[in-house]
Amino acid sequence: MQNILFIGGAGFIGSNIIKTMLAEQIAAKIFVLEPTFANISRIEQLDVTIFRGELSDFDNVQSIIEQHEIDTVVHLVSTLIPGSTFEDYKREFQNVIFPSIELMSLCSKRHIKFIYFSSGGTIYGNRIDTTPFVETDSVAPISYYGWSKQMMENGIKYVHRTEGLDYLILRPSNPYGHGQRLHAQQGLIAVALGKIFANEPITVWGDGNSVRDYIYIDDLAKIVCQLMKQDVKNTILNVGSGVGYSINDIINELKSIVTELVRVEHVSSRRVDVANMILDTHRLQEYVNLNLTTLHDGITKFYEEVKSAYGKSQD
Repeated sequence: MQNILFIGGAGFIGSNIIKTMLAEQIAAKIFVLEPTFANISRIEQLDVTIFRGELSDFDNVQSIIEQHEIDTVVHLVSTLIPGSTFEDYKREFQNVIFPSIELMSLCSKRHIKFIYFSSGGTIYGNRIDTTPFVETDSVAPISYYGWSKQMMENGIKYVHRTEGLDYLILRPSNPYGHGQRLHAQQGLIAVALGKIFANEPITVWGDGNSVRDYIYIDDLAKIVCQLMKQDVKNTILNVGSGVGYSINDIINELKSIVTELVRVEHVSSRRVDVANMILDTHRLQEYVNLNLTTLHDGITKFYEEVKSAYGKSQD
């Protein structure tokens, strides 16, 4: 049993992974580091120890790792989205990327495994056809968000080569499901549900034909737990469904599921959005048996949960 430190574990992905780990008794103890301003409502009732502090405060991070004999660091923190600017990127480099490389060196010295959540959606870059991306494809991001992920991956591989860091890089597709914010700037399915319940049109960038790979959050969390149980390391893995759906497909699924009115507003496409993104999962299947929730079932579960929450808020 391991002592696991989550950097940025209070977010949508991290909180769901932690809940699954607790249910499956993956870890001896779970610790979470979050900035003082971060919302921790997703995890504050869970059996975890929460520290407040900045990743850039290396002395504090080192103290947590040493005092609590951390065996694994799970890195989930990022302040960027695909539409982020160069100024956003500069802050990310100063506050996240550089401190993370320093953390990697600490992990290598203490023989701590470093698990990093990259991005299957942006790190590969643009592709005109719908051929799935494999992990050995070249990476050519077209957004500062994707570029930041590439820099983090390069840092991990450098510290692995030079200092023997044990790592696992995961490139998830587009996770969706319970706990996801409905009024954020990314996450098509969640944002679309938020618009539907607010009786507002869903904003679609371009003609709606761009394709993405979606994975239900419970499936992602279970996959991560299986990989940790097996101590998979020193590799890069796509984590997705291996199936592509266009934005128009998602809109049609929503129309077939929800009872509320679904309206759509098309706006000009953005240069930072890739045309097609589907992840090849054959390498992942060498380690886990994929028994994934279908898109229809996943959206239905998410919708019912959101509808129930909206109903309670009206009581």
